[in-house]
Amino acid sequence: MAANNTSTLNDIDAALRAISRPWNGLFSWAEDRTGISRLKLFFGVVCATCMFLIPGSLYSALVSDLLGFAYPAYATTALMMRTVEKLPAADHRSSVSPDNRWFTYWVLFAVALTVQQMCGGFLRYVPLIFLIKTAFFMWCAAPMEANGAAYVYAVVVRRYFNADKR
Repeated sequence: MAANNTSTLNDIDAALRAISRPWNGLFSWAEDRTGISRLKLFFGVVCATCMFLIPGSLYSALVSDLLGFAYPAYATTALMMRTVEKLPAADHRSSVSPDNRWFTYWVLFAVALTVQQMCGGFLRYVPLIFLIKTAFFMWCAAPMEANGAAYVYAVVVRRYFNADKR
């Protein structure tokens, strides 16, 4: 049991130190500033987050949604960009693989749910919001080559994630 716990702590520490991860810079900065190890800082953040979420405050649902999709969305998008060879210009939406269209769909869905959670009170007053939302997701999931998810992937995702390679 103790060996299992040590192994788990070592795995978490290795993940916190991985240079390729988006949180590396933040933990490096915090570790340098405070002199506290990344592992202890991580568990401090986890404890603080739990204390924030337990009472169910006004923003608990938003924080929960963000924690549930932010990194998975980033990792999914990074995976899409690593596994796809250099594709033609962004207006050739039909060149987007079916896997990338579905990855893009689920990331869009998670973002939309989080935005809806943040702006829920305001969105109730927008005429036809649920019709617009449903039509958008039907377009994104449409069983055709150039559906909405392919369009968003080609126009937004590919441009943003390839910006550093230009």
